[in-house]
Amino acid sequence: MLKPPLQRRTAVRYKLRLPVIFHWNDGTEHTSGGFTSDVSLEGALILSKESPPVGSKVRVEILLPSPEMGNEELCIGCSGKVIHSSVRAGYSAFGFHGVFQDDQLTRHVLDIESRR
Repeated sequence: MLKPPLQRRTAVRYKLRLPVIFHWNDGTEHTSGGFTSDVSLEGALILSKESPPVGSKVRVEILLPSPEMGNEELCIGCSGKVIHSSVRAGYSAFGFHGVFQDDQLTRHVLDIESRR
């Protein structure tokens, strides 16, 4: 009987395609954008035209549509480290590990709840 492959991930990943802006510094400050492929509480896989080098510190801002604020978006930030990078069918993909800072989202949800 075949054993299932070893799963290295410790957090559940959600297949979400959300716009993202990311920043890194390799002696020069870089800013780029792309979309998430999947997201967990410990990081995400980002698809874009370019990727920060493996080992780079990266700041990521995932943009979420706000159901209560019309055309405004919520931004969930995360600082972390690029742990892998690859090129797939003409675009770059990189995974990073970090902890999401969800204070803005938490405040927004609590504000909506208090108005009900």
